[in-house]
Amino acid sequence: MNRALLVGINAYPGNELRGCVNDVTDMADHLVKNCDFKVEDIRLLVDDRATTAGIRERLDWLVGGLKPGDRVLFHYSGHGARFPVRDAQGDVLRVDECICPVDFDWSIAHTLRDKQFYEIFSSVPDDVEFIWVSDSCYSGDMARVMMPKGRKAKMMPMPQDIAWRMRTAQARRLKLPGFVHVMKDFHVALVSGCTATQTSADAAFGPEDNLRYNGALTRYLLDRMAAADGSKQSLLKVVTDIRAKLRTDGFDQEPQIEGAGDLVKHPFLYSTPTTVPGATA
Repeated sequence: MNRALLVGINAYPGNELRGCVNDVTDMADHLVKNCDFKVEDIRLLVDDRATTAGIRERLDWLVGGLKPGDRVLFHYSGHGARFPVRDAQGDVLRVDECICPVDFDWSIAHTLRDKQFYEIFSSVPDDVEFIWVSDSCYSGDMARVMMPKGRKAKMMPMPQDIAWRMRTAQARRLKLPGFVHVMKDFHVALVSGCTATQTSADAAFGPEDNLRYNGALTRYLLDRMAAADGSKQSLLKVVTDIRAKLRTDGFDQEPQIEGAGDLVKHPFLYSTPTTVPGATA
């Protein structure tokens, strides 16, 4: 069985992006054309429909009833943030990484944090091929991000009270386990747009008179997999290649890959459990 949940959000109130819906529609086309997915295997959730409740409901669909041998993709393109959490006494307890649904408002009720993903992924059987592509930022830094014309950081700016809470967390030297911790505990591979201290770009591609927007990770990932040898290369090799290409093209983000060793040594959504050439690149 194949399943894919593709979430793309441009329409953040006051902090809009431009390429995220293109990201997930492009990925949907790739799955149908190149990965033997059927249209009915794929659910898209975009813009004002991509609320916290809406994403959570469809994540439950994504992992429900999975069996060994199934292929699953969760692709998120949108803003990301770090979320400092207080305990019952008001002390900053930890800092969670999170994705930002369209109704994100820096409240626990309207976010999806690493804790929630840990709970969701706990039901995924070990022999399911589960890939998570996250084209977003996981930075809470309030410093102004300078990007060339046509690019915007996929980072949700913090209000000052949350920024102070983050400063408290940093003063206390709290650890930031984040999504990498989730990957280590479950049979999931995560391809992320950048390191924990960088930002992922929402960028314009093409000639000036015909610009089209995408997340840089998604655009380069799909371009690499569309190459003649792309479907045969391991995820590790693909991410290594796009990291180099992004650097050559003037992007300072460095995509990362984390998770189950056998998954990162296989091509993208490749179900035969054998190691392929390029896995140690």
